[in-house]
Amino acid sequence: MRYKTILNAKLLAVFLFLLALSSTSLSAQSRHLTGNISDEKGSIPGASVVLKGTTVGTVTDDSGNFALDINAPNPVLVISFVGYSTQQIVVGDQTAINVLLSSDASALQEVVVTGYGSDANRRQSNGAVSTIKARDLKAIPSGDVEQQLQGRVSGVTVITNGQPGTTSIIRVRGFGAFGGNEPLYVVDGVPVGSTNFLAPDDIETTTILKDAAAASIYGARAANGVIVYTTKRGTKKSKRLEVSYDGLYGATDPGKGPDVMNTADFMQWTWQAQHNNAVANGTTLDATPYTHPQFGKFTESNKGTIPDYINVGGSAGVTGSVDLTALQSKYNIDPTKGSIFQVVKANKAGTDWYGAITRTAPLQRHNLGFSGGSENSRFYIALGTQNQAGILKNNSFTRYDFRANSEFDVTSKLRIGQNLQFTYRSVIGQGGGNGGRGVASDENDFNQSYRMPSIIPVYDEYGGYAGTAAKGFNNPRNPVANRDGQSNDFNYNGNAFGNIYAEYDLVPGLILRSSAGGQYNNYYYKFYSRLQYENSENNSSFGFGE
Repeated sequence: MRYKTILNAKLLAVFLFLLALSSTSLSAQSRHLTGNISDEKGSIPGASVVLKGTTVGTVTDDSGNFALDINAPNPVLVISFVGYSTQQIVVGDQTAINVLLSSDASALQEVVVTGYGSDANRRQSNGAVSTIKARDLKAIPSGDVEQQLQGRVSGVTVITNGQPGTTSIIRVRGFGAFGGNEPLYVVDGVPVGSTNFLAPDDIETTTILKDAAAASIYGARAANGVIVYTTKRGTKKSKRLEVSYDGLYGATDPGKGPDVMNTADFMQWTWQAQHNNAVANGTTLDATPYTHPQFGKFTESNKGTIPDYINVGGSAGVTGSVDLTALQSKYNIDPTKGSIFQVVKANKAGTDWYGAITRTAPLQRHNLGFSGGSENSRFYIALGTQNQAGILKNNSFTRYDFRANSEFDVTSKLRIGQNLQFTYRSVIGQGGGNGGRGVASDENDFNQSYRMPSIIPVYDEYGGYAGTAAKGFNNPRNPVANRDGQSNDFNYNGNAFGNIYAEYDLVPGLILRSSAGGQYNNYYYKFYSRLQYENSENNSSFGFGE
């Protein structure tokens, strides 16, 4: 009897254990969970609710509600939505759960803005799309945001000549298109011809649409690619006013110029050229001597003499001293007052023409931003300035800008907003036409600096410009005189840009947007062409244009 009782007790324990497992399994299989997902403003439709470790899940309806059957013994819900921090909720024995999500600005850093909408994750976009983070743009000390794309995106070519405030050449889909190769620029939903009015510190996202699939919404204008910029707008939630400051200060070092001949080298290679010419003609310099205006007679043994003065009233190759006091009465550098008379001493050590026209150029950029919001609004206001000197003397760029963006909820589904910016730009001493692009095809001052013989000094003995008016030096022009002549050339640009828009949430994931925008530009430029006297080929008249 004793053994039978023990056996019955063991069977009873096993039965109770199996019954517990059965009831737990039954309870897990029959579990029905409901809940609501919201943020500070209200319900969030379309939020994802997934049972952790499984593929079982659902999304919230228009009111942010969800219902889910679960069969796990210790269920954990993973709740996520674009722009909000993901939360994991331990359900326990609850049958109803309400979850409040908090916004996460970092979750939007990789948003891809396309034609009618945006993708929350760049990897989910099926077009050829590239994005650039705002901090990467701000790190480049450039006057224009288009120059800051250089080297940042594969397949995008940016050609610029480095002048402050210059217009760059940007190619997204190569150089083979008919009728122009410029991409389409879109700022806050408004197509524009140029983005030189934008301040890097005001940009929230930069998206480059490279192929037809990504850019199709813009039609034929997108044939050469689209570059889409969106600017900062603040955050919709109750918080204190945020004040931000971005500053940059630095300098551009022109470095060492190209290696050029000194005065002795110049004379030696001038002799070498004449020697080679004689050999090519089957003779020698002894048989057919050559006389250089500055270095004298060249023979096989006499390779010339460096003069003391290269120009004394038109006389070249003067050796010995001259009476500067007596000659000063004849000095004249005004063609309207008679013949030019200069006294130019030879620079036997050699002139560093590259160093004479360049400088270490300072750069500073400052931006002060104010952002904030409430349950039903958000705003961003900014003031910015940039001052950038060029490595060429008398070349500089200045920009002042003001931006004001705001958005307000009229109802839970209707929003209105505006983006507005005013910009003032000034460019002084820029070379080349077409916004500076043409400088590469000009006989620009860099080219002049290494064409000028180093025996020529920058100035004559009385303070005027020296140059190739001294005989025997071909036709380059004094680049220092050129730079000084551009010191009063400037280009001013006043710009106003903005748009107003309204958005209505038709259904979850579909927003109706109407926008009207425009841009106003005002340009004013002024330039002088000086009356030259120092060169072998001079500009013989004074000019003014505006």
